[in-house]
Amino acid sequence: MCVIVVTPSLNKSFKFQSDWPYSNSQIYLLEAIVRDIEDDEERTFKETSNGYTFMTAVNYPNNRSLVKQKISLSKKLKLKKVQVYNSDSVICMTMEYNDIDYSPTFKKNYFSLDTVMQTYSATEEVKQTGVLEESIYPLMVPSGTKLTNEEKIDKDNGERIIMTFDGEKPFLLVEETANIEDEFTVIPTYGEPYQLMDTLGVMTNNSLNWTTNGIEYYLVSDVLNQEELIEVAQSIGVVQTMK
Repeated sequence: MCVIVVTPSLNKSFKFQSDWPYSNSQIYLLEAIVRDIEDDEERTFKETSNGYTFMTAVNYPNNRSLVKQKISLSKKLKLKKVQVYNSDSVICMTMEYNDIDYSPTFKKNYFSLDTVMQTYSATEEVKQTGVLEESIYPLMVPSGTKLTNEEKIDKDNGERIIMTFDGEKPFLLVEETANIEDEFTVIPTYGEPYQLMDTLGVMTNNSLNWTTNGIEYYLVSDVLNQEELIEVAQSIGVVQTMK
């Protein structure tokens, strides 16, 4: 199936050929929550003073540390909350539902890309800049690995920084100024969508790229697995850090 992720602030959308909505647990998709209940033959069900709870396994292929979820229902069987736990039984994600429209109606062009872009009204636009004032370094680097080279180069409409990390688990990190397209552009994309902090990234077997705060990031390694790529990526904040 086709999955389209729209990024109005950059005047872009990314087109995936992916079954991502149907092959992953998602705490904000009712169909995914029901599917998790149906698929887990070892699910547990419990009545509480406020309603009912299911405890089920979850399927987050790109984050294997997430292993189970608690689904809370009211006495009238209305979904109230979903909490996702890691292997240490620590709550990592929570979704609370105040009200759900179980019979929504949409205009025929509701999901049209043109309609989405026309109705978009950003409260805070991305500020395009042609320079990278400082490098942003990952706070998590695998043991036995260190930064060995850093190069800043000019591109047609901005700058790019290439960092090489060598050692036991080498990887390459590229940071560059994000480009806002003059016209709305659809970009065919290879890989799977991945929710990364405040943005959606593109994950392949050996790479992860994403855009946030006006900077595009590209992380690639022939050695790091997907979980390790995610750990490095999540440690890259918007605040400049020392080498």
